[in-house]
Amino acid sequence: MLPGPLVASPPPTAPLSALDASCRDLTSYRKRPLLVLYYPDSASMTEDDVEDVYARLRTAGPTIEEKLPALDVLVESNGGNPAAGYRLAQLIRDFALEVSFLVPDHAYSAATLLCFSGNEVRLGHCAGLSPIDITLVSADGRAPQEEVELANIDNFLEFVKDCRRGMEQVLQQLGCSSSTRVDSDLLVEMVRQVSALHVGKFFRERLLTGHYAEELLDKYMFPPYKDAVDRRNKVVHQFLFAAPAHEFHVDYHLCLKWGLAVQEMPTVESDLAKEVVAKLFALASDCTICPRLSRYQRLPFYNYYGYLSDDTAAAGVI
Repeated sequence: MLPGPLVASPPPTAPLSALDASCRDLTSYRKRPLLVLYYPDSASMTEDDVEDVYARLRTAGPTIEEKLPALDVLVESNGGNPAAGYRLAQLIRDFALEVSFLVPDHAYSAATLLCFSGNEVRLGHCAGLSPIDITLVSADGRAPQEEVELANIDNFLEFVKDCRRGMEQVLQQLGCSSSTRVDSDLLVEMVRQVSALHVGKFFRERLLTGHYAEELLDKYMFPPYKDAVDRRNKVVHQFLFAAPAHEFHVDYHLCLKWGLAVQEMPTVESDLAKEVVAKLFALASDCTICPRLSRYQRLPFYNYYGYLSDDTAAAGVI
């Protein structure tokens, strides 16, 4: 595997020096440049991130004409907008011929979709992905986010069917010829609680997310596999429909079972990647990075760390 171009990291500032050192340790171990995408708990992946990550990559040196031979992308995120995950994925692949996504702890929802654009996903110990099903959240920044999961609506629809079947069986046993409206009454109440527009939006975005997933898997992860189509169909189905809840943690063993191109990090790599996240968390906790937009919203953090080969570093090349 060829190393990335010899691009030096920006000079560290004092508060970020410990983070920079940890990232350099990881790039030295992996012998590849590193892009860090860190989203603290109250930061959501949005389409605004695309321009910011593009600017960060351009400032570091790579271009779409002279792609990096290989790139690691460390992701720590609870997710966000699936369109943002897809656009970030295509942007990153414009700059690199081969991409490995490093997940030290978790890359959920839209961040899982982003990982589908990798040649492989490398999970730290106890780390995982999540379903890519849709969760609708309020995002006005004035109150805690209220979430409604499409998985919950699916489960409710199954509950409605079970209720009707149960009522019909009871009526039949009683010899009653009347019918039941329990299903329609329950569905009316569900639409009243969630709203018809939101239900329609849910199912439209699920279709959109599935299309994004197919596109990324077909183009980047599964071309080397002879059973690429079957693998893609299995992954999309499992990550979009099979999980019991949106927050379901898909660990290494489930990712492997569901057909994803996934590796479990060896101990040294896992420790190095988790140390980077620990430094990011500490810096975000004291607001050195990820400034607050409101009481409930924060900005993410991105940075690029170039890889210097041992021979080049010894020669003093920057």
